[in-house]
Amino acid sequence: MKILIIEDEESAAEQLRTMLAEYMVNARFEPVIDNIQDARNFLTGKPEIDLIFLDINLSDGLSFEIFRDTDIDIPVIFTTAYDQYAIQAFEVNSIDYILKPIRKERLVAAVNKFRKLEDRREMPDLRILEKVKGLLKQDISYKQNFLVPYKDRLIPLHISDIAWFELKNSLVRGVKFDKTAYTMEEKSLEELEAALDPMEFYRANRQYLISRKAIKDVQYHFNGRLFVNVYPEPDEKIIISKVKSGPFKEWMRSVKGASLLTQ
Repeated sequence: MKILIIEDEESAAEQLRTMLAEYMVNARFEPVIDNIQDARNFLTGKPEIDLIFLDINLSDGLSFEIFRDTDIDIPVIFTTAYDQYAIQAFEVNSIDYILKPIRKERLVAAVNKFRKLEDRREMPDLRILEKVKGLLKQDISYKQNFLVPYKDRLIPLHISDIAWFELKNSLVRGVKFDKTAYTMEEKSLEELEAALDPMEFYRANRQYLISRKAIKDVQYHFNGRLFVNVYPEPDEKIIISKVKSGPFKEWMRSVKGASLLTQ
């Protein structure tokens, strides 16, 4: 059996591969892929893969984007630290959904499920998938309000007041348009990213999660990277990597009106 792991955390990919190798002695592994664009390019070539383990939160966006323009009929087992993507996972060729950190018994159960489906040469009940598609059409509720500690008080903070979230000195902070900064209760930008509307906030890099409303313009930077000018101006430059520049420009183009990209 040939397995492809798509995961942007090297340690997580290696741990998953080790666990699978212990349970599936005849498994063969393709080189790990860590981003959406490389995964799309690889899978477009119709490789002979039996099973994909796919992390949902990759360095350049949500891995559901891989299926947007690519016809993939390979069974997928999703892995993620968050459970709110379960419905979307079953919109594609998903046979299971494993929450991180991955437990051995949960992994074994997912692989056994795949084997049973393979033995019957069938995918999950199409009636279930149709029900899932119906659920996907329903409105998704994203977080709109926060209650943040400030001195001896709790301050209500609406999402529309926030220009960006940042990771600074190991703390997650929300920065308002007047540049007032508040320490958030959330422990990571990943946690915030999962709770916010992806059309309104973009994970620029490991340090910044920026509001669409805060972006003034975007400049081309060195080696295919992008420099994002936001208001108010942060202490450090917000740089989009070459890998994420394509998805970021697609996200920006979803805004009505002219492009904000400048030379």
